[in-house]
Amino acid sequence: MKYHLIIFGCQFNISDSQRVAGVVQKMGYEKTADINQADLIIVLACSVRQTAIDRIHGLKHRFNRLKKKRPVITVLSGCVLDSDLEKMSETFDLIYKSEDLPKLPELIRKIDKKIKPSGSLGNYFDIHPQYDSTFQAYVPIITGCNNFCAYCVVPYTRGREKSRPAEQILKECRELIRRGYKEITLIGQNVNSYRDKNITFASLLKKVDEISGEYWLSFATSHPKDLSEDLLRVMSKAKHLMPYLHLPVQAGDDEILRAMNRRYTAKHYLALIAKARGAVKNLAVSTDAIVGFPNESVLQFNNTAKLFKKVDYDMAYLAQYSPRAGTKAAMLADNVSIKEKRRREFLLNNILKKSAHKNNQKMVGQVWPVLVHSYKAGYCYGRTKNNKNIKFASSMDYTGKFVRVKVTDCYAWGLSGELPKILVITGTTASGKTKLAVRLARKFKGEIISADSRQVYKGMDIGTGKDLKEYGKIPYHLIDVADPKKVFTVVDWQKMAYEKINEILERGRLPIICGGSGLYVSSLVHGYQFTEATKDQRAELKKLESLTTSQLLQKLKKIDEPTYLIIDKNNRRRIIRALIIYFQTGKSKSEQLAKIKPPYDFLQLGITFEREILKQRIKKRLIDRLEKEGLVAEIKRLHKNGVSYKRLEEFGLEYRYIGRYLQGKIIYDELVLQLNSAIADFAKRQMTWFKKDFTIDWVKDFGEAEKKIKSFLG
Repeated sequence: MKYHLIIFGCQFNISDSQRVAGVVQKMGYEKTADINQADLIIVLACSVRQTAIDRIHGLKHRFNRLKKKRPVITVLSGCVLDSDLEKMSETFDLIYKSEDLPKLPELIRKIDKKIKPSGSLGNYFDIHPQYDSTFQAYVPIITGCNNFCAYCVVPYTRGREKSRPAEQILKECRELIRRGYKEITLIGQNVNSYRDKNITFASLLKKVDEISGEYWLSFATSHPKDLSEDLLRVMSKAKHLMPYLHLPVQAGDDEILRAMNRRYTAKHYLALIAKARGAVKNLAVSTDAIVGFPNESVLQFNNTAKLFKKVDYDMAYLAQYSPRAGTKAAMLADNVSIKEKRRREFLLNNILKKSAHKNNQKMVGQVWPVLVHSYKAGYCYGRTKNNKNIKFASSMDYTGKFVRVKVTDCYAWGLSGELPKILVITGTTASGKTKLAVRLARKFKGEIISADSRQVYKGMDIGTGKDLKEYGKIPYHLIDVADPKKVFTVVDWQKMAYEKINEILERGRLPIICGGSGLYVSSLVHGYQFTEATKDQRAELKKLESLTTSQLLQKLKKIDEPTYLIIDKNNRRRIIRALIIYFQTGKSKSEQLAKIKPPYDFLQLGITFEREILKQRIKKRLIDRLEKEGLVAEIKRLHKNGVSYKRLEEFGLEYRYIGRYLQGKIIYDELVLQLNSAIADFAKRQMTWFKKDFTIDWVKDFGEAEKKIKSFLG
């Protein structure tokens, strides 16, 4: 058995449809996008405008044709006025109120006895929805409405307000966030009226926002008369809340607002907008407005136009007044002509176009978080955090993911953008990459992120080349972030590097990755995917430190022979790192790891010297560090502060050999000779890694790098 859904109207009907799907799938029906294959067709109606009702009436002939071919049950729910029920009953086999959804199985069973009885479904809110999306969800918090606006059918079709228990809402939100949902919208006809005992909407929003995770939070719809100071305070401090407010004004004239029974004035509305924008940075504001309400004069409409100009909306949903049976306004003469309604809608739309375009222009050049909704023909389509449509070119489909996008152009109803540009400066040890990165950062307003696997450790300065004086005022990130007594992995670094990149982009500056740790750089540029280790894998990870270097090598040879053949057999830390990759991903280092191209546009520049020149630079730098800069004293301090000789041995190079020297295992001349040779071998291994990456563009000096970067940045 198959079912097909037809949905008209607002977010609430979309949310209803997901609960309907939950019920009918439990009955044994499977969803189909082809109405011709359906045994059960369910329509969710919207009675806000007559046009939607007319479209539903138009389904009658189609249903009749289907029923001639096969048995089909047709069902209607959603917002249906009593005055429409009689005519609708000619089209549908079954009509039920939204709140009666738990009764749907038994109602269908009365029509088709073959349907098996269902167990108790509780009330409407107890029903588990079948979400249409894997990353975006509507969570209903309140149904019905008590406001009785003169033009609105909702109190008659949805009934009075019923707030959903707060704990039930929080449970659904926690589950969605646990499953990786990226956007949660709390919905109701008037969310501001929500109350569960002593929990108001403001306190509910705060509780949802306090759930940890990576997600956006929004809500709709608010009524201006109920938007409280408490809510604005919560909005100003919320971590996950989108800087977006939909606040329906409906009209900008006080007399018309009274006739609509809106219970606020234009002045009060404007004050709310000012407070909201003062509370929430970069707030985008949208609204609903009705033109041609009964007796609305040209002067009264002009007041609405003036309000539109004062607010500078980002978006507005405009409607020509349509009388709905049963509402208070339906008793008034619909005395504004269709032609005049169209004229007024056109004028408001023109004001909106100008304000929306002006607001969007402010975003050009800025980098914004974007949730991608779809991908087609080489373009990602999504929405910025302040709810603006945006399109950008991409070779990857990032649907359902957050990305940072630089806004490059705009129009009234949306934005165009590009993936942010990131510069990478890499190369062998002693190649001068740090000096180059610092010069480039000064030239191109950049901030540097270290990609050196040892610069992350506190107190390891001279041996890792932290040229602190050289950095000057250039921000240099991810140095001194870890305790040298503890293990810090590429997984830790990658996570922190992505965070720093986004922080730098938000400041409007160029992120520059600088370092010679090939795995670190590759994990970022090529998007290595590290997964959470299983319980057994974590147990294996703990065992690694207790194994001898020989035992570690045997384990590495067994699981990753290609890496075993080229790895430095004396570098315990690198051997452990290669094993960690396997135990964290299930794939060996030589398999290049699982990759998902990160949402950035990278330019990788490499710098090095001819082998003999590089050897001379390595030797000179080593002597300077030993005899002028105090490298031996630095390593003495590390040991004195609790870093064991075993741990120093794991760090390799300077820390290994000077550690041996301090223990009396080698004399000073042997230290210099052996360490110089080890660093040269290390540089050779670095080049072996870098040569495998054909995306690296090699340069000789600053001038050559500058030209390539100018071309890259456009």
